[in-house]
Amino acid sequence: MKKFLFALLAVILFATTAQAAQPVRIARLPIIFLCSVPDSETCAALETKIQRAIHIPLNGTLKLADYLPENHSAQALNDIWNELRSQNKKAKLIDAIRPLANKIDADIVVCPVLINYRQHVLNLSGWGETVVDSYAEAELIVFDRRTDILTDKKASRMYHDIYTLSGTASHLAKECFDKIIAESKLRDLIRAIR
Repeated sequence: MKKFLFALLAVILFATTAQAAQPVRIARLPIIFLCSVPDSETCAALETKIQRAIHIPLNGTLKLADYLPENHSAQALNDIWNELRSQNKKAKLIDAIRPLANKIDADIVVCPVLINYRQHVLNLSGWGETVVDSYAEAELIVFDRRTDILTDKKASRMYHDIYTLSGTASHLAKECFDKIIAESKLRDLIRAIR
C-alpha cells in the first residue's frame, strides 16, 4: 500500500510540475526559396522533413511547446528583413533571426532555406542515353533564445551522369535537408524540451 501511495504522489507531483512550467515557444518558418520553387511533391517532402524534426510526441497532452503560427512568423521575418536590407545591403538572413525571436517572443526559431535547386536533362540521341545535371543547396538556421545559441548549417549536392532517380534535384534536395537537420542537432534540441 505504501508503494502505491508513493507512486500516486510521484505522479501528482510530476503532473503539477509539468503544468507549472511554461511551454517553449517554437517559431517554425516555412521554407524560404532563394531559387526556382521545386514541384509540389518535393516541396511537401521537404516541409515534412522539417515538421518531423520539430515534432514533440504527446505535445497535445503534455503541453511542452507552443508552435507559433507560420504565417505570422513569416510576416514578422519579412518586415525585419526589409528593414535590415534598407539599412545594409550586405545583411544576411541569419542577421534577422535574433531580432525575429525577440519580436515574436519565440524561444526557438527554425528557418529552413532552399538556396539553389536546378536540374537539366539532356537526351544524347547519338549515344541513346539520357544525362541529368542537377544541383541542390540548402541551409538551416536554428536559434535557441534561451541559451543564445545560433546555429547555421549548409549542405549541397550535385550530380552529372546517366539519369537515375537518385540523381534528380528532388532527391539531392532531400539529402541536403537530412544533412542540415542532423548537423544542426535540431532533433536533439527539440527532444531536450521538458
